[in-house]
Amino acid sequence: MAEHYIVLSRKYRPKLLSDLIGQDTLSSSLKSCLDAKKVPHAFLFHGIRGVGKTTTARILARCLSCLGIDGLTDITSTPCGVCKSCIAIDSDQHMDIMEFDAASRTGVDDIREIIDATQYAPIQGRYKIFIIDEVHMLSKSAFNALLKTLEEPPTHVKFIFATTELNKIPETILSRCMTYQLKPITHDVLSLYLINICEKEGILLEKDAASIVAEESEGSVRDALSIIEQAIMSLGDAKTINVDIVTKLLGSARICEIKALLNHILLGKTEEAIKISESLIQNNADPFAIYKQLQTMLYKIIVDTAKNKNSEYNLSNLLYLWQIFLKQTETIKNSTHPEFILNAAIVIMAHTASFPKIDSLMIKDTENNVINTQSTNNQSKLASKLESIMGEKVQPLNDQKSKLIENVLEKFPGATITEIE
Repeated sequence: MAEHYIVLSRKYRPKLLSDLIGQDTLSSSLKSCLDAKKVPHAFLFHGIRGVGKTTTARILARCLSCLGIDGLTDITSTPCGVCKSCIAIDSDQHMDIMEFDAASRTGVDDIREIIDATQYAPIQGRYKIFIIDEVHMLSKSAFNALLKTLEEPPTHVKFIFATTELNKIPETILSRCMTYQLKPITHDVLSLYLINICEKEGILLEKDAASIVAEESEGSVRDALSIIEQAIMSLGDAKTINVDIVTKLLGSARICEIKALLNHILLGKTEEAIKISESLIQNNADPFAIYKQLQTMLYKIIVDTAKNKNSEYNLSNLLYLWQIFLKQTETIKNSTHPEFILNAAIVIMAHTASFPKIDSLMIKDTENNVINTQSTNNQSKLASKLESIMGEKVQPLNDQKSKLIENVLEKFPGATITEIE
């Protein structure tokens, strides 16, 4: 019988708070709360996909349920991993830890099952623990049904929620939970983590290749491990993952090619930029991957320019290009011909980059406003002169007529309106 294969994200899933990467603040806070034996009845973990929300929920459940080697240990921030409770959790067979997927069980009847289960004492562990993943998917009536139990649950009950969309959780639920944010993993931390995982698998992951994967995964550990797993499967008998393998797998382009493309765009060289884009697409690069790489590189230039590290470009123009990127992102993602959207966006941005600096246009507008203001003031003065002669209110005159009458008044300051006409 073939050996059961376990994907990397599950094989190397952390089992202790200290194993979590890039979440030092969260780990420290949970450790303090567990060591002080002051554990709230409801936790809510939120963050982007793949940063460890469900993993943290399971680690917390382990900490609350561990009985220790002697079977008498109280809740701990460092579960032993060998007691019957820890072993049952590791094999997903603990009778008092129930995990629900709110994406598939969204109704009020599903929540009532949970509420009914809270009435029974734990069988195997210290607490009955309910882990509800993607909790934002619950219906309004389901949230309402949960409110009372969540506010005053039995002492043997703990709730742990996880969500990618905190804004969809009702305030009445949030106010009853201890809320923690799991941040996206930083580029350097994730790159080093991937290199270490590959080393455990007997694979050499080049630093530049790890950097590309970390950037592509946007701070998600699970996404990064999925890419690495695909790369390992494509190796055959080879034992090294290099930049070529990763870029081909992701459908992306080399950094030097993206730099050249963006440079042509910023210099307003439309034809050269389109040639590079078409060449990359012909070599099987994914248009959306190219688009994302351009966007990432432009962002870095904007940040450097804002910090005065790069005075080569005008910040206002760069920010205008950034707006073009943002507006086209959804379009290119959902298009059946993303290469058309990519090249059209390149043409728009290259032409925009060749425009005069936006700052200089703003200065000219200001000067025009000053001139217009002066003209308006002159007309008001002229109208006042006419009113003193006529003895009645007059409307402001257009430029041509006002100049004519102004000349008359200068030559004949005591003239009457009849004489002027």
